[in-house]
Amino acid sequence: MTSTLPIHVVLPDLLRHLRDAPNAVLVAPPGAGKTTAVAPALLDEPWCSGEILLLSPPSPRRARRGRADGRHCR
Repeated sequence: MTSTLPIHVVLPDLLRHLRDAPNAVLVAPPGAGKTTAVAPALLDEPWCSGEILLLSPPSPRRARRGRADGRHCR
């Protein structure tokens, strides 16, 4: 079963951008698929050697707020 995450809407544009530029900032709410979909998609790109892939977690304050209202931060 294939599920569609909200991040799939912008993922092609992100990958296209990263083919021409060395970095990008992606901001999306928890559960949008940033960790689940973006990291594997980047690793599948021919330019990605998999040596350095930086994913920044939410700030501690936002993470605490997320846990407080029942959402899980990854």
